[in-house]
Amino acid sequence: MELPPANSDAVPTPHQDTHGRWWQKDFQFTLALIPPLLVRFYTDGQDMALQRLVLLVLLFAVAYGWSIVFTKQIGKTPTADQFNFAMLFSLLLPSPVGWGGAVLAASFGWVFGREIFGGKTVLSPVVIALAFAIFSFPEGGYETLWILSAAPDHLLAMSCLPGAAWLLWKGILSWRVVVGAVAGVAATILLMSQPESSSWWAHFILGTFAPGILFMAAAPESMPRSESARWAYGLMVGALIILIRTANPDQPDGMVFAVLLGSLFAPLVDRAFSWRPKHE
Repeated sequence: MELPPANSDAVPTPHQDTHGRWWQKDFQFTLALIPPLLVRFYTDGQDMALQRLVLLVLLFAVAYGWSIVFTKQIGKTPTADQFNFAMLFSLLLPSPVGWGGAVLAASFGWVFGREIFGGKTVLSPVVIALAFAIFSFPEGGYETLWILSAAPDHLLAMSCLPGAAWLLWKGILSWRVVVGAVAGVAATILLMSQPESSSWWAHFILGTFAPGILFMAAAPESMPRSESARWAYGLMVGALIILIRTANPDQPDGMVFAVLLGSLFAPLVDRAFSWRPKHE
């Protein structure tokens, strides 16, 4: 199979890679998620950390189990993307949640985000799973409410930086999306002229902004394929986070739905930036 040219503006899919490079990228993603996940365990305390760890193992079993069901290969070797799914889902939870709802949400996200399309990712399974959980169980603890009154989580935000910096340097994550999201946050707050949001940078250390932008919004499976469109996508996601946090009376974290909406519009953004007028 012919690989895309070196100067291509598009991101290859895992099925376009025949030398295991995407598995290596997934494994690097796994390593990058370890520091913030350890911070979650540390801040949870012993009992809650154990619950989060058990939940992580359960989520991995769900992803692995559905992969076996769809491929009909009993004893199939686990893949790094299954670990990443479980780790990122667990990382983005503000606290451990009930197993029943988590299993149902993880099953929905993994099946409709990955398996039902023959292993091709259309939307991030984690985004689908968390959005399903928040919609289905609004009081289940899947999203922080009153985020503007919450205490900043400096440690979680800082723990994301080493792994994210490595993935950005390797080109696995898009720095254009990250910069665009930061600019979107700043521009939206300035345009809204809200006194309580004068410290626009404080949003970067509130809730799941850091892990959500770095490991979910800037990941290949969520963002547009063309590099030029990623600027607009990042701006849109950053603006949506602020709008959701400030316009909703419950002041939710907003990360999941911002990335979900951004991912749904990503193909349209791609098309808009790739459009060229036809010359007769």
